[in-house]
Amino acid sequence: MLAAERKRRQDKLVENIFGLSKHLLGDNAEVRRAALELKEIYSSDFRHSYSEFFPLILHIQDEKTEYSLDYLSENLESLRTYVDTDFLDGTKEFKDMNKNFDKLCDHLNLEIGRVTYYSQNEKRTEDLSKRMESANKDMGEATIKLEKASKKAESIQTELLSILSIFAAIVIAFSGGLSFLGGTLSGASETYICKMILLLLMCGFVLFNTIFLLMYLVGKIIGRSIYANCISEDCTCKKGDKPKCNGINRIRKRLPYVFYINVLMLILTIADIAAWCVDKNIL
Repeated sequence: MLAAERKRRQDKLVENIFGLSKHLLGDNAEVRRAALELKEIYSSDFRHSYSEFFPLILHIQDEKTEYSLDYLSENLESLRTYVDTDFLDGTKEFKDMNKNFDKLCDHLNLEIGRVTYYSQNEKRTEDLSKRMESANKDMGEATIKLEKASKKAESIQTELLSILSIFAAIVIAFSGGLSFLGGTLSGASETYICKMILLLLMCGFVLFNTIFLLMYLVGKIIGRSIYANCISEDCTCKKGDKPKCNGINRIRKRLPYVFYINVLMLILTIADIAAWCVDKNIL
């Protein structure tokens, strides 16, 4: 057989294989028509080229095409059954192509199995790659979270030490104030009453404001504000702008408990000094 004729029949065979991959063969008439086309191709001792089947099957296997390996496998099985039945019934219409057709089916099924195995391995590789990427991403996120947690733990340790130190200072200041108060009261019988009240007020003023200052530092360390909310409609304290109200008025609005206690102690101190002066003038 000439090379040109062999190439023509090989191209015709490839065309028929593509046709068998488009849809399932219906009735026996359609199966017979496909078998007759193959019989014509394999006449005159034609032998197909096995090397062309692998790229052919790869193309059919591509999901973007209209072809299907399942259709091809089913149709080849239908044709094999039809040709075998013809031989067993004694008709032997396809006797001359029987051997070559068996080779065609074996070669195509071999390539289908190879491509299917290759596709499964490729899919597994892609799945493993995606899992690896996901695991690396999760590991990266976990590492970042661990670093943040480590830094936060170090920061918490520092904050705890600072807070404990400040509370220790508060306890010491409070204990010192109570000791001073106890000493003052123990000598109350020997001390002038106005002088004793003045000393108590001064001690209370210093002790209260010292404790407030330490509590303010604790609030700054833990990121909590001890300020009261300003109820003024045009308040600018939270906007970062320069406050409209002056310092004293701002303290009265944002720290009312500090403001009024200090005002009360100041009034009592002035009253005590006034009473002391009046008492001395009378005496």
